[in-house]
Amino acid sequence: MPKTMKRVLLIGENGVGKTALIEALSGQRPATRRPMALEFCGPFINTPGEFLENRRFYPAIITTSADCDMVLMVQDATRISSLFPPQFATLFTRRVLGVISRAEAPENQVERAKRFLQNAGANEIVCWNTETGEGLEVIRALVF
Repeated sequence: MPKTMKRVLLIGENGVGKTALIEALSGQRPATRRPMALEFCGPFINTPGEFLENRRFYPAIITTSADCDMVLMVQDATRISSLFPPQFATLFTRRVLGVISRAEAPENQVERAKRFLQNAGANEIVCWNTETGEGLEVIRALVF
């Protein structure tokens, strides 16, 4: 992995693909499939879904982001709702990238997922096809 890679914080609900994205970008498998606390995997910091699901964990997310260069907000294209509050991205003084995962799923609603991320304050949004890898190079270019 290049030494120029930025430190990246991943935020999203349980099961949206944060761990899979870390694996795809780094080639490394995080220690757990579902972290119960902040998990460091090279330059990536994986947050448990509960950190987004419970407002009392927001200070932990904000504090952790201070040591990062970029925040990735991951939204599953098959979800009918989002736990990202309106303008959530404005809590961070770092670059925020919205990532739409599972863009390949037959039941996907990419436009809805994009609206969720836009409402949460993400100005840059990339779709990632978890099966073909489409969109991964765009994300990699922004992270490296």
